[in-house]
Amino acid sequence: MIRDIERIYGTLLDRQYQKNLFKDLKGFQEKGTSHIACCPFHEDEHPTFLVYADRPEYFCFVCGARGDWLSYLQLKTGMDFFGALSLLAGEAGIEPIAYDKSAWDDELSRTILLELMAGFFTTSLYSPAGEKELFYLYNRRYAMGEVEGSSFGFYPGYRQTREYLMSQGLTDEFLDEVLDAVWSRDAEEFRLTIPYRDTAGRLMGMIGRDVTEKGPEAYRALTGLSILKDAPFLLYKYRGSEDLLVVEGLLDALLVDRIGLKPVAGIGKSGLSAGQCDTIASYGTGRCILCLGSGIDRKEQMLQAADLVESRGMQAAFLPLGEEYEDLDHFIRATELKDFRRLLKKTCGREEFMRG
Repeated sequence: MIRDIERIYGTLLDRQYQKNLFKDLKGFQEKGTSHIACCPFHEDEHPTFLVYADRPEYFCFVCGARGDWLSYLQLKTGMDFFGALSLLAGEAGIEPIAYDKSAWDDELSRTILLELMAGFFTTSLYSPAGEKELFYLYNRRYAMGEVEGSSFGFYPGYRQTREYLMSQGLTDEFLDEVLDAVWSRDAEEFRLTIPYRDTAGRLMGMIGRDVTEKGPEAYRALTGLSILKDAPFLLYKYRGSEDLLVVEGLLDALLVDRIGLKPVAGIGKSGLSAGQCDTIASYGTGRCILCLGSGIDRKEQMLQAADLVESRGMQAAFLPLGEEYEDLDHFIRATELKDFRRLLKKTCGREEFMRG
């Protein structure tokens, strides 16, 4: 099951609580899907303070102030950590259990570090060094907008990454303590990066792909992922969707997300876990449409997933692929958009799926 602070943040984001939390700031206004205001942490006459819409974080483009809602409440109001946590928990109607300040400190440092790295990697993808990875995506029929919207990046190596982070003001002491605890030093060939966010939208992990390989060996966790074990990939975008398309791979989920026809989440090659299912249910999803690939093993995984889904009070449905398609990503790349639209209309129940 996801941690209490993650569920508190996710619940409040769904209620757009940031509009209430930051509304008293000078110049507070909508900016695209997010909000901006004058920064409360330095003298500011023009809005430079960004309040994100899809995660519980803020950032000032001038003074560099960066944090989450808990840090904002502590800095702005003088509350201590537990007072700020109690306030947010009360607003969400969730009683936090076994969550302490040291865990929050670690998670906040982790997400700040990974956000900086993700921005650097995204820029690097469009440099000469990232040419091979970018062409790989285009060869998989990703359009330019789909590549940009999916937040892919290029990992240039540990040394270059550390140099960049130091140029952004991070100290050797911080990097020795946080970067080396978070980042894998022996995955230099896994250059195509895929950010992995928890269900509140906080960047907590990153996956690397070696574009010269195929199959499971092509992927490697660039960070520890235990903190994300119960957080289906991309669920932060689709918390509480009435229908949720559940797919296996990260690229499957990203491609469906960019097409935009159906809310989607990825669960990984091991199939739907009890923790992932609990998380999906906790946000109020009504029905899971399972599409984990073709073949006998995948069919069995889908039936096991359906049992879990139904045991949590949700409906289970199936999106069967023809045997000629390995997974949904393969189907979409091998056909046209109209075929994907037709496929989505072929959702079936357990009996029909088992006959197929």
